Amino acid sequence: MGIVVMKRFFHYTIPSILAMWLFALYTMADGYFVANYVDEMAFSAVNISLPIITSFFALGMLLSTGTQSKAGFYLGRGDVTAAQELFTTGFCALFLLGFFYTAMLWFFLDDVVHLLGAGSLTFGMVKEYLHILLPFGVFFMTTYQMETLAKVDGFPRFAAFSVFLAGLTNLGLDYLFIVHFSMGLWGAGLATGVAQIVSTALLLIHFLRRRGKLHFVRKMRFTRLQSLASIGLGDAISEIAIGYTVFLFNTTLLRWLGQDGVIVYTVISYLSVFVQVTMTGVAQGVAPLFSIEYGRRNFLRIHRLLWGTLAFVTLLGLSFTVGAGCFAAPLVDIFLAEGSRLQDVAADGLMKFSLSYLFTGYNVFLVTFFASLGKGRIAAGISFLRTPVTVTGVMLIYEKCFGGDKIWYVLAIAEGLTTFVGGIGLKWIMKKELSVGNHG
Repeated sequence: MGIVVMKRFFHYTIPSILAMWLFALYTMADGYFVANYVDEMAFSAVNISLPIITSFFALGMLLSTGTQSKAGFYLGRGDVTAAQELFTTGFCALFLLGFFYTAMLWFFLDDVVHLLGAGSLTFGMVKEYLHILLPFGVFFMTTYQMETLAKVDGFPRFAAFSVFLAGLTNLGLDYLFIVHFSMGLWGAGLATGVAQIVSTALLLIHFLRRRGKLHFVRKMRFTRLQSLASIGLGDAISEIAIGYTVFLFNTTLLRWLGQDGVIVYTVISYLSVFVQVTMTGVAQGVAPLFSIEYGRRNFLRIHRLLWGTLAFVTLLGLSFTVGAGCFAAPLVDIFLAEGSRLQDVAADGLMKFSLSYLFTGYNVFLVTFFASLGKGRIAAGISFLRTPVTVTGVMLIYEKCFGGDKIWYVLAIAEGLTTFVGGIGLKWIMKKELSVGNHG
């Protein structure tokens, strides 16, 4: 990676990673306050609710990734008007879709809670948490979309600041509502929802003030929605995969290890959020660069960016796996009550589960990479292979042949298989369409 390319890489990825770390911080803050100031059962209820929150982000990604990809492509070509029209179309369509989706969840909330797999001990808690969180659902989606578009418009630091402000708001309100006013799960949901409104408002003001090239215009291209959605499908499936994986582990653990197993997995999944969002931050940070360079047909720079990103992701994966192995006990203690009988079990589970971190970054990046080039079908194929195909298949083999604590290896095997297939797809696309010799 050349000096110029390296500077651009870190200029975009570092703010993106920091933004995602802040997102992880206030996500983990909810878990910390609920686990330590409510109880471990309520903590597991928050985790059971996670598939709904990931579905908000999945819908956001469905129309955001394609909008980012195409807007970046047109900005790279110098066609600012087309980029503005796509930006406006994507935002309006997402707002309407988000409103309809959250309304449907609200009206069928009891059925949704049952579908999530909540048992008799957690049903009321899950319902309480989602009841307050659902009205804010559309803001999860619009915040994500405007943050990604601010990056492609050349404002990665401002995008990171919007996430920072939301995180700070959520952290402060968590303390106020849960610790000071003893509002429990209801307070946790309210704090998270208000934080999303704060971020949405800040980003909306940014675009309304027309600080960059992208801003709202009167003309929209609703005929392009299908193409935008097809590009974003891969990232959307990846996000849904998080919720599906949580659901799959929760229901399987309930059968094999009981409610204690669900609590242990809740601890592990909350710690793993930090790994997931770091890899997502790298992928989202560098995605605008791939879109713009693809629009310019600068394949040499794409090659340099690609190999630099893969090296960075490799370093991160190794660091997270080694870190989890060395500091498993103090890490799980963050989300367990002092002297919890589950500490040793959770620490052992984390060390085994952390092997999946070696492959997570590759899969997250490959999906975003293909989407940034407009290769929505390939991105969707990798996402679908990752979840539900491989993780479900490996989980079925676990239940048939092994059982017990071998469940903590399931995700590592599934992620490794996906990386192998994704690497084959990457080699093919680089040779067929991005060959410097043929197109440079």
